[in-house]
Amino acid sequence: MSGASPIALALTLSAFWRTAARAKRLRTRAQLLEWQSVRLARFLRNTAPKAAAFSGIKSHRLTDYPVMDKSALMSGFNRYNVPGISAEAGWQALETSGRIGRYAVGASTGTSGNRGLYLVNDPERYLWLGTLLAKALPDMLSARYRVAVMLPRSSRLYDAANESGRLALKFFDLADGLDGQLPAVAGFRPNVLVAPPHALLALARADLTLAPLHVFSGAEVLDPADRHEIEARFGRVVREIYMATEGLFGVACEHGTLHLCEDCVAFEWEPMGDLSAPLVTDFTRRTQMMIRYRMNDLLKISDAPCPCGSPLQAVAAIVGRQDDTFELAGENSHRVRITPDVIRNAVVSASRLITDFRVVQTAPDAVALTLPPQLAAEVPAAERALRELFARQGARPQINALIAPLLPPHGGKLRRVIRSTGAPA
Repeated sequence: MSGASPIALALTLSAFWRTAARAKRLRTRAQLLEWQSVRLARFLRNTAPKAAAFSGIKSHRLTDYPVMDKSALMSGFNRYNVPGISAEAGWQALETSGRIGRYAVGASTGTSGNRGLYLVNDPERYLWLGTLLAKALPDMLSARYRVAVMLPRSSRLYDAANESGRLALKFFDLADGLDGQLPAVAGFRPNVLVAPPHALLALARADLTLAPLHVFSGAEVLDPADRHEIEARFGRVVREIYMATEGLFGVACEHGTLHLCEDCVAFEWEPMGDLSAPLVTDFTRRTQMMIRYRMNDLLKISDAPCPCGSPLQAVAAIVGRQDDTFELAGENSHRVRITPDVIRNAVVSASRLITDFRVVQTAPDAVALTLPPQLAAEVPAAERALRELFARQGARPQINALIAPLLPPHGGKLRRVIRSTGAPA
C-alpha cells in the first residue's frame, strides 16, 4: 500500500463497492432496466447539456438525441467535451505528458482507420478502474494480483491501477514487438494476463513458466480455436473484456459469458441480419460525452441464461467489425453482404488443422486467401469452402489462394477477415 495515492485508492474502492453492491441488489432484468432508466434520464437532463454539442437539446429521452460516430466526434471534438478542448490540443498533449491540466488524453490504435481521441478526468479514471475490478476480479480486496497487460498502446487508465495501490500492474507494449516481450512477461511473474488473443497464443506456445489465475482477452476477436488452445495451456477459462476508446462495454463472468456493462452504458441495437451493431450511451461520463455513439462492432446477442445469474445482457460473440463485412458483386449489380463470422467459420470448418489464415476482399469481385506454409495441404479445402459459401450467397468472386508466413500484427490488432480499402465501402 506504500506509495499509493489516498485519493486514487478512495475513489477506486468507492467505485468497486458501488459496482459490487449493484450486482447484489439488481438481480432481475426489470430491476436493472428501471434503475438504468432513472440514471440515464438524470444524465441527459443534468450532464449532457454541459457539452456544446448537446446544449440545445432539452430532453431526457435518448431517442431525441442524434446518432454520432467517430467522424462526427473527431471533426468537432471540442463540442463533445465539457472543457471545450480541441482535437489539435489533444494530439499535442498525447505526444508529451498525455495531460491537459486535470484531464488525461488517450487514443485508439487506429486499426480501423483514423485514430480516435478520448478525454477523461482523474475521478473518471478511478471509476473505470473500480468498475472493471469489481466485474473482473471481485476478490481483489483479499487477494494480491500481479497483472501483465499486453496491448499496442498504454493509457493513463492503466496508470490508475498502480496509483490505487491495490494491484501491481505492468504494461508491455506490443508496438515494441511481440517475441521480445514474452520473456519479460514471464519475468514479471503475473497471476493475471490481459492481452489480445494473438499475444495470449504466443504466451501459450512459448516455453515459459506461467501459471495465471485469470486470463483475459481483449482488443481483438477471440476465435473459438484460439480460445481452446489458450485454455488448454493455462487451464483457465479465457474471459473477454469488451473495451474500446469509447469506453468499457462488457466483462465476462467466471463462466466465460460476456456480459454488457448496462450499469454504466445504455445500449441500442441496429440489426445486421442475425447480428446487431450497438449504439452506446455512457451515462457515467462527465468530461467527454458519448451519446448514441455508433460502434463499428458486430455482436451476436444471446438469449440463453448464464449460470452466474446476472441480469446484464449476455453476448454470444463479438464476431468482427462492420467495415470488414464483405460486399461482393452479385448478379444484376446486386451486392452480396457476408459478415466476418460466416467467412471465418467457413474456413476453419474446412479442416480442423486450420488454426490461422487471412481472407481479404481486395475488389468487388476478388478475394485473397492466405494460409501459412505448414498448412499448404489445407489450401484446396479452404478455397473450396469459400467458393461454396460465396456461391450459396449469390456471388462468384475470383479467389487468389496464397501460401505465405502469417506474422503477428506489429503494434496493431489481428484481423483474419478484412475488407481492404480497395474494396467497396
